[in-house]
Amino acid sequence: MFSDSIKAGDTLEPLHIEITEQMVKKYGEVSGDFNPIHFDDKAAKEKGFPTKIIHGMLSMAIASNIVEPYLQRGYWVKSYEMKFKAPVLVGETISIIGTIASIEKESVTIDIIVSSPTYPQVAKSEIVLHVYK
Repeated sequence: MFSDSIKAGDTLEPLHIEITEQMVKKYGEVSGDFNPIHFDDKAAKEKGFPTKIIHGMLSMAIASNIVEPYLQRGYWVKSYEMKFKAPVLVGETISIIGTIASIEKESVTIDIIVSSPTYPQVAKSEIVLHVYK
């Protein structure tokens, strides 16, 4: 069960994370995705981006950090969906804001908005956490 201290409408502690070239490089190595738009400014510009962009799944992984405090308290991620609206540029600091959308008997739904200095909304997601039994 969730604590009585949280309720729908509550906001989570926002996160502000700088996306470094090292993070993109490591993600490329782990994922095997070496698309040049992530590593080469010229290639990114040829595809219409202002500069290198990060992997979409990297932004999804980073955004999920906002629920880390819940995971440390005995909850697990039941589902996680993200809609990408704009790219994240390498070197930007993204802001991640979470809001408790609803609380059920054994789960909580959290809406997440990811923004950057270039784009006011790069992604929107929903994470459903479930309590361990």
